[in-house]
Amino acid sequence: MVDTSQDFIKTSNTALAAYLISEGCTLYDVEYAQNGIQAFFIFENDSKTLKNYIRDFEMMRAMGNIVLFFNSYQSLLRRIKEGY
Repeated sequence: MVDTSQDFIKTSNTALAAYLISEGCTLYDVEYAQNGIQAFFIFENDSKTLKNYIRDFEMMRAMGNIVLFFNSYQSLLRRIKEGY
């Protein structure tokens, strides 16, 4: 799920967040749900390219550097686990 506003895009999909990071999108913040289980990744909505990346990911047409994706994914999982 992706929530969009004028300035930010928010998603709880860790794989999507990792893909956006691996493509050079700016991660603005990570918010945690009150239950402490779910994390929301907030990206600056600074270009049309960001929406294109999201569309490609959702349509299973995302292409990129798998090593950067994997490293970003692992980093986000650590960040969630450590809660910061």
